Amino acid sequence: MNQYLIDTKYAASNIIDLIMHDERDLEKAEGRKRQIYEELKLSYERFYAGDMSDDISPMQVQYEYVQLMKHAERLSEQEKHLIVQMESLKNLIDAKLFAVSSLCGALLQIAKQGISIVHRGLGNCPDGRGIGNEVLKNIIWQARNQSIHYEEGNFRPPVQQCFQNLEAYFGNEFSLSLHPNENFAQKIVINILGWNDYQVYEYDMISILG
Repeated sequence: MNQYLIDTKYAASNIIDLIMHDERDLEKAEGRKRQIYEELKLSYERFYAGDMSDDISPMQVQYEYVQLMKHAERLSEQEKHLIVQMESLKNLIDAKLFAVSSLCGALLQIAKQGISIVHRGLGNCPDGRGIGNEVLKNIIWQARNQSIHYEEGNFRPPVQQCFQNLEAYFGNEFSLSLHPNENFAQKIVINILGWNDYQVYEYDMISILG
């Protein structure tokens, strides 16, 4: 095993652990968000579906009206509570997404730096495994570059070509033009490279660094 992998194991393994911890938190938050959405939807349906029959007495109408108003007051408080929860979850999800993307970018940086140190650049590095229409080394290199320049949105041709290849094979969620100013590090690390465990990362890195 290359000394670079030994020297960076602690950092890389802890970054992957943090990524997966935040991914689990994200999954829980997204699930709760969907649940609250369904609760809000049901509340609205219950409130607006209360058409009264034409053949009830005036006294019954008055009674139904009073009950409806009481229900509407309770529903309003319930909805306010759910909306507050929804907003809180949205903020949590946004923060977690940013954190995960940043951590994934850091992992790509460690991997890319290994190529630079061991092989003095991309050209001398073995390809590694094929992934769709691309190879491991190029995905690492170009995804790292995309992750540090995503806010500018001005990518060099090698980055554009790599993501065009990923888009052609995996779909338009990897389109730079359809998703401007998006950091793709999370999608690359988790969905494309599958680095959800240090052993997977290490296996890939040994294949290109030795």
